[in-house]
Amino acid sequence: MLMIDSIAVTTPTESDRCRMRDIAVHSISMNDTMPVLTRRDCLLGGGLLLAAGSTSRPASATSNAPSTTQKLDARIADPSFNTELVGRLQGDLSGRQRWIHNPGFVYATVPGQGLAPGEFGRLLYRVEGFTARISRLTDDGSVEERSHSWMFYRHAEEDRWLEKFDNPWTGETLDAPPFRGGPSHSWLRPATGPELDGGAGLESTAFGRPTHLNWRIHDSNVWLTRHAASRLRSGTTVRNEFSIDQWICRLDHLLDSRRRHVPATYSWTSQAAWQPWLRMGNRPGGLLWRIDSVVLDDVAQLPTAFVDRLQKLLPGKLSERLSW
Repeated sequence: MLMIDSIAVTTPTESDRCRMRDIAVHSISMNDTMPVLTRRDCLLGGGLLLAAGSTSRPASATSNAPSTTQKLDARIADPSFNTELVGRLQGDLSGRQRWIHNPGFVYATVPGQGLAPGEFGRLLYRVEGFTARISRLTDDGSVEERSHSWMFYRHAEEDRWLEKFDNPWTGETLDAPPFRGGPSHSWLRPATGPELDGGAGLESTAFGRPTHLNWRIHDSNVWLTRHAASRLRSGTTVRNEFSIDQWICRLDHLLDSRRRHVPATYSWTSQAAWQPWLRMGNRPGGLLWRIDSVVLDDVAQLPTAFVDRLQKLLPGKLSERLSW
């Protein structure tokens, strides 16, 4: 719980405004054991207290009523609020089907070898994909999702789809997979985190823990992050991955419960093992993925070249409607 003093809400003076401008960023992290929120932080936090002061009488310093900042603090610490918020960010809890455009980059890193910069890290190829998703809030406060995701590979530098890939380490010319993806059915539960239908063999640091997000608020914007390390066993193969999700959105949109979808920019960063099709064997190193996504209102907003590729390789997938 954030520790704050009692605050009287008054109209800010010019001196107050100057002090507010001195604050660039304040962070609220669920990993901090005793974070402190100052009076100036409270005034800056999305303008919530200033807005309250414009519509109500100044609060007494001895009032027992919780301040707006205390209410926000309670939401930040509430796994149920964070669970529903993730559902509103990733999809639409009104039940409306949404489409997500997912372009990004895949890099290779070979650490611990003392290599020249161009050999230590390099861009291998680009990717472009989309996800169709439906979401709903269940009676126990969990978010249930069904989705289909499809991803294609693009050349690292040229504006074309990747058909062949020249492995710079082995010298092999490899066939790039035509696509990657499939259906998914999952739940995010307030008390125990994510569950995945058919997730046998998957372990994650997010499993079995309450849903929490790391918050950073600056002016009217919020940065939300979460991270997890995972291990997937499939036969004799074991693969590790460390991923970071980040959303950036407006604070007033986030706090408006009437919005069943919260518009946001989303980024996914992942450090993972080599993809099997690269035929890297036990060679040191791995992949660094970076995907930047946007939730679309309509499938017609997808880029034309991507739609053409999808219709060619996976005809009919774009028009499929998901259902429970």
